[in-house]
Amino acid sequence: MLIYANGSWVEAQKAVVPFNDQGFLYGDSLFETIRVNHGRAFRLEKHMDRMHSGMETIHMAGTNLLAEIPGILQTYISKNDLDNALTRIIITRGITEGSPWRSESNPALYMTSRPINEPDQWPVKVVFLEEKNYPILRFHPAIKSGNYLGNMLAKKDAEDAGAFEPVFVNRDGYVTECAIRNVFFIKDNILLTPSLELGVLPGVIRDTIMELAERRHLKVRETLIIKDDVQDMDEAFISSTGVGVLPVTWAGFQSNYHHSQILREDLHKLFESGDMNVT
Repeated sequence: MLIYANGSWVEAQKAVVPFNDQGFLYGDSLFETIRVNHGRAFRLEKHMDRMHSGMETIHMAGTNLLAEIPGILQTYISKNDLDNALTRIIITRGITEGSPWRSESNPALYMTSRPINEPDQWPVKVVFLEEKNYPILRFHPAIKSGNYLGNMLAKKDAEDAGAFEPVFVNRDGYVTECAIRNVFFIKDNILLTPSLELGVLPGVIRDTIMELAERRHLKVRETLIIKDDVQDMDEAFISSTGVGVLPVTWAGFQSNYHHSQILREDLHKLFESGDMNVT
């Protein structure tokens, strides 16, 4: 497989990141994971909008670099003969002289990919973990940065407990999101998902699911969800570019996942069709 490494095409095993790149030294980077189905990138524009917002939030120069990404991505897909894959696009602050905040830098762009491996069976198990026990980067608007230490520690703890994914609960007792995915609940034909005001990442698939739900005549609410209330929900699922809609369960929770299955099928049809719009 060829990797795009800041202007060069190299074999994966030969790809390197300079030791003094700010992304390597400090996690000073942003990334997007983009789904490719049948050689087509799904909702690339929305991913680029989110990355542009992230670059502005962390005062990273070089937003004009984003205009080059669609062309580079298409070349990447062609060079690697990709059919279905998850492609990761990473932008770091690059190499700076002196303090990164007091000197000019040229952002560096990297691109790689991996297969889409969706769970064969569902529902999968989740565990609810308190954010205060992990160094979670949380502010509004949320950014998709390279600082995922807290998320990965929580994911390891969840997997050690036999779960597929952790679901975070903040200090006020509100559900926020998973380590690397968004979370949804359904109650009385209403699709509920945590508000972005909590510092939740505005996932591209999250937005797509809400559009699909409205087409299915489900009411959609971005709201505050108290952890103590989740046991009374009718359905629950998590979402991401990789897993799409994935129904979940936890101790004592049961569901027929009626609406979740419909949304899962609708999303997969959208992936397969290559359409960028729900309607």
